[in-house]
Amino acid sequence: MQRIIFISITGLLIFSLISCSQQQPAQPIEKVNEFFISQADSLDYTIGLLANADAASSPEELKKYFAKARHHFKKIESLVVFYFPEENERINGPALLKTEEYDDKVLIPTGFQVIEEDLYAGVIQRDTLQQNVLALKAILNNLKYTVRSNALNNANVFESIRLEILTIMSLGISGFDSPVSFQTIAEAKSSLRGVETILSCYSDQASDNVSLQRRMEKIFQSAYSYLDTQQDFDSFNRAVFIRQYLNPLSSAVYEYQQALKIPNNKWISAVKMDKPLFFSADVFDVNFFSPAYNRNLKPEVARLGKMLFFDPVLSGNNTRACASCHSPSKAFSDGAIKSIAFNSSHEVLRNAPTLINSAYQKSQFWDQRVHFIEDQVTDVMSNPNEMHGDVEASSRKIAMNKEYVDMFKKAFGDSVVIDKRSIQTSLAAYIRTLSGLNSRFDQYMRGEQAILSEDEVSGFNLFMGKAKCATCHFLPLFNGSVPPQYTETESEVLGVPAMADTIHAVADTDLGKYNAYTRKLYQHAFKTPTVRNAALTAPYMHNGVFKTLEEVMDFYNRGGGAGIGVQLFNQTLPSDKLNLTKKEQRQIIAFIHTLTDTTGLTQVPSSLPKFNNAALDKRKVAGDY
Repeated sequence: MQRIIFISITGLLIFSLISCSQQQPAQPIEKVNEFFISQADSLDYTIGLLANADAASSPEELKKYFAKARHHFKKIESLVVFYFPEENERINGPALLKTEEYDDKVLIPTGFQVIEEDLYAGVIQRDTLQQNVLALKAILNNLKYTVRSNALNNANVFESIRLEILTIMSLGISGFDSPVSFQTIAEAKSSLRGVETILSCYSDQASDNVSLQRRMEKIFQSAYSYLDTQQDFDSFNRAVFIRQYLNPLSSAVYEYQQALKIPNNKWISAVKMDKPLFFSADVFDVNFFSPAYNRNLKPEVARLGKMLFFDPVLSGNNTRACASCHSPSKAFSDGAIKSIAFNSSHEVLRNAPTLINSAYQKSQFWDQRVHFIEDQVTDVMSNPNEMHGDVEASSRKIAMNKEYVDMFKKAFGDSVVIDKRSIQTSLAAYIRTLSGLNSRFDQYMRGEQAILSEDEVSGFNLFMGKAKCATCHFLPLFNGSVPPQYTETESEVLGVPAMADTIHAVADTDLGKYNAYTRKLYQHAFKTPTVRNAALTAPYMHNGVFKTLEEVMDFYNRGGGAGIGVQLFNQTLPSDKLNLTKKEQRQIIAFIHTLTDTTGLTQVPSSLPKFNNAALDKRKVAGDY
């Protein structure tokens, strides 16, 4: 009897996998909904097989059930991530303890990545595995019923598809959510099959665009064939896969949506849906990362902010400017281990990071103590070790300068009040113009004339694969802002040493994010910075401990702090050695050099507004440093 039931259920599962085009509800969105429901049911059922496996089941049988469940999930990952992001985190988030900035409760990880560690970490502890599988089963059971009451619409479906392509290229093929079993290639295929099935639900409404449908079908089939040739995680050529398959697919889906006359959503999102490629120089919308009161500003606001950025009038002694520690010639960093303090007698606490692309983050400072650039600006201005200024006093000085008054009026209108708000708004607007997403790498990925050497391409593939760099520095921003929705910028505990000593290493005493939020898990946690322009921004890490990229690569290759004897209870960086050869490390560094882009960002004002005051008019552009 049990065998008959199993065969019947298996038949139902096979039927649920049939293309949407062979099921005929009235509208495409209904077909998508049926597919979503059927796959959610299949996912729930398959994880149930793992939950019900008896003690006689071999490890290989358990892994087989796990893999089947993963493939069902990947087919609807696009919809789960878009409609149920919190559930997605519980289903497929990292196997790491987590806490919230304003809540000291520790969140225990659940889901596939926890179970993956149970299955692939040597001897399987059956009780622990069973407990974790049942926890996931409960989450999936809830998802199964939630999906049934959820209303889909076409704009959301197409946005979810576009973002799934980004998810595949940024998280999927990097091994972010398959860090132990490395089933990345097979799962990428399942993700694409899910996307293809959803798109097929619209085929009847695109009968006038047969050639476009055939082009998409050809891209899918070619992508599957290519993935079939890539059997090894480390040697998988991700550059080819993205350039020749995912990018053309992204463009084709964009065209398909236009042909179907399905509009984009009107809300502000991190990724601009009117851009066909995720490597476009302007694909990210700074408004998404900005406070609501500081969006869609006139260009004159940023022009004013640029002048203020280079003017030491904002400091306590009229000699220190924002540009003092963030020099355009050094990609808006300063080249120092730690910046020189205001009185020049000592150093500030941390290294000055680049400001280029700092707009594309959900938090600022190494310790993430503020969320917006506006708050960062005023923090730095008032900090006695940095600019030692008084924003209100600076406002009064600026209000006496006719040239500045005219600039403020052009930026904000004749009724503008020169105060803390208008100053921080202007400075933040300028910093958000410091976007560098048109590097040689970006041009290469867009298929333009830019050429990467064999070593540079190999370096990219290593960065995305064997070296695991991209599991924290996410493509295409290569910072800690998590795709595809970019609602979080991550921090990591790396075990950075106090000195560049691999023999007698001790942890740096700076507790980082803990100092801002007093959460134990945040001890020694620091925001993940961008790797873009890293060739120009030495030294590295929050304390500037490493002078060269070679030293940085050696640190990671050893397994971070744990690999050199730094013992922290909460290191989030995997402590396993990467086993990168010297050649591979050089190739990764060669790739990092292709991410350099300061084009159009380095021009400095030729002069500053005059005050007709002998003391004030001695100010230097960018101040003294």
